[in-house]
Amino acid sequence: MLVFVALIAVVIIGYITVGYIQTLKQEQRKKAGAKAGVLAFIAGLILLTVTGKLYILAALGTGLVVFAKRLFPFLRYFPLFKGLFQKAKAKQSAGSSKHSTVETSLLKMTLDHESGEIDGELLDTVSEGKYLSEFELPDLISLYILAGKQYPDSIEILATYLDRKYGADWREAANAGKGSQESGQNARTSDSSEMTVIEAYAVLGLDNNATQEEIIAAHRKLMLKLHPDKGGSNYLATKINQAKDLLVSSKDK
Repeated sequence: MLVFVALIAVVIIGYITVGYIQTLKQEQRKKAGAKAGVLAFIAGLILLTVTGKLYILAALGTGLVVFAKRLFPFLRYFPLFKGLFQKAKAKQSAGSSKHSTVETSLLKMTLDHESGEIDGELLDTVSEGKYLSEFELPDLISLYILAGKQYPDSIEILATYLDRKYGADWREAANAGKGSQESGQNARTSDSSEMTVIEAYAVLGLDNNATQEEIIAAHRKLMLKLHPDKGGSNYLATKINQAKDLLVSSKDK
C-alpha cells in the first residue's frame, strides 16, 4: 500500500512540475528542467530505498561500468572515423552548391537548384539588404520602373522574378507606369554585358576548381529546370549558356 501511494505521489508531482516548466520562458526551462531532473533522481533513490529495490540501481551501475570498459579500447579509433566522415562529406559537396547567383548593380539574385525558387537581395536604394520576397506587387512594380531608369542591367532579372511569381499580368501595370518604355530595350544591354569567370561559376553554382564534366553537368541540370520551353526564363537561360560557354572555353585553353 505504501509503495502504491508513493507512486501516485510521484506521478502527481511530476505532472505538476512538467506543467510548471512549460509556463516558463525558453531560457528558464533548461535550468528548471535540470533541477527537476536532480530532484527526480533523489526521489527515485528514496523510493527504491523505501521499497527495498535499491539493488536494481546498483545492478544497472555495474552493467554500465562493464560496458564502458569494453567500449574504451575503441575510442582511440574515433578521430579516424571522424576524419573519414568529414572527407566523405566534403567530397560529396565538392565542386557544386545548391544555389546559383547572378549579381547586377541593383540585385543579387539567388536560384535554389532543388526547388527552382528565386529571390533577390537589394544592393542599392533605401531598401538595401532587403529581399524581393518581402515586398508586395505595387512596390515591386515601382522598383521595376526605377530599374528601367537607373539600373538598366537589372531590369531583365527583375522581370524574370516578377514573371515567375505573378505571371505576365504585372507587365500591363508596369508599362503603364513607365510610359512607352519596353523591357526588351534593356534586355540586349544586360545580355551583351561581359561575364567574368568568377561570375560564371556563381551562375552555375560551382566552386572555382570545378572540372569541365561538372560544368557541363551543372549546365544540363539547370537548363532542365529553366529552359524557356519548360516555363523558364530567356534571361536566365541566356546567362546559364553564357556561363557554360565561358568556363568550357577557359578549360580548353
